Amino acid sequence: MQQKKQHTTIHQNKLAYAAVAFLAIVIATLPIAKAELELRDIQFDPAIIASGDEVDVVIQYAETSIGVSDDRLANPAFTFKVLLQPFDSITRKYVTIQDAEGQFLYGSTVFNGATYVRKFRVKVKPDAPAGTYKFRLVGQWYKNGEPIESPRFSIFSMTVKKEGIIIGVADLQTEPSEVRPGDNYVKVTTQIENSGEKDAKNVAVTLISPEGIDPSYANNNRVWIGRLNAGASTQATFYLDVDEDYAPGAVNLTFHFTYQDTDDNRYETERTLPFLIKERPNIVVTESTGEGLAGREGELRVTIKNTGTERAEAVEVRIIKQSTQPFDLDVRSDYVGDLEPGEEATAIFPIMIRSDAQVRKHEFKLLIRAKGDSDEGDDNIYTFARSATFTVSGKAPNTLLKIGIAALIIVLALLGWRVATRRKRH
Repeated sequence: MQQKKQHTTIHQNKLAYAAVAFLAIVIATLPIAKAELELRDIQFDPAIIASGDEVDVVIQYAETSIGVSDDRLANPAFTFKVLLQPFDSITRKYVTIQDAEGQFLYGSTVFNGATYVRKFRVKVKPDAPAGTYKFRLVGQWYKNGEPIESPRFSIFSMTVKKEGIIIGVADLQTEPSEVRPGDNYVKVTTQIENSGEKDAKNVAVTLISPEGIDPSYANNNRVWIGRLNAGASTQATFYLDVDEDYAPGAVNLTFHFTYQDTDDNRYETERTLPFLIKERPNIVVTESTGEGLAGREGELRVTIKNTGTERAEAVEVRIIKQSTQPFDLDVRSDYVGDLEPGEEATAIFPIMIRSDAQVRKHEFKLLIRAKGDSDEGDDNIYTFARSATFTVSGKAPNTLLKIGIAALIIVLALLGWRVATRRKRH
């Protein structure tokens, strides 16, 4: 009987050892519970985001391990770090991440059952359209400053519900209504507007024009506007000079804006509007020839050409003489008619040169008058100030003096002949 009990006890002990060994094997094959962090919550401040806002993005991770956690929890050697990145090209274009690493709100060490909270800051650009912008969180465990395991990624979205400050320019008007090469003091009036949802302050606009279109006055290309509330507009006026040789066609005027929001953040933006330069005639002097002797009559020939892009009608050339110039003009103007683009004509002026005229080149002022092409609806009268050169090449001989001397010689000869004749008679 005692031998049977001993056998039973040995058998039970073997079963117990076998059970313990099996349990050890099972436990060894089970994964050890680790400190897992799961993205639980994302909050935005402000909650309703508009273009131009600076936004605090607060993310919250929660520790989700079950059972025994490894030694990462409550261990300062282990830290969990997160980086904020834009997820797509639209977000990269319209949102600036000002703090990509963020700030710890409750420390970097993760405790069992605790939360990991971090705050990032992003800036939505003022011209960002309303819509959804995507970001990526890159989480990484570190031990003693060295990364361990692979990073984990989480994607989330931020909604911009309102457009912020939107500065624009519209309704460009000019005086005259049709601008042509050679026009000066062209008045350019525009409406500057804020079509966004936020107020702007310290607004200033600078007009940038192509070469050959310049401000009529010094510093006239910059206009101070000041405060421009959401939905408001104001008028800005500029004055421009267009070069006489400027090629007709459409060009762009660029309006460069600087402004601030109510939080004193500074911004710059540019807008463009088309500016049309229409065609016109342009009359130039290509050649002027003329010379004469002082005391005689000469002739001035002036060749003119239409270098513009439009026909010039009823072209008339007028010569202007100053009162101190030693010339007399019986004809002061010459009508040459119509000139097509590229066509030439010659105006002729007879000039009486006074005897006291100096031997040198003399300059005459010319005033050329022409009408625009009526077939193109151009009824403007154009005037062109030009000049021509006339040369006094010498002094004309004094004919009266020569006649007087010849007459004197004849008289003296006659007197001598008569005296000689009388002597012979006596």
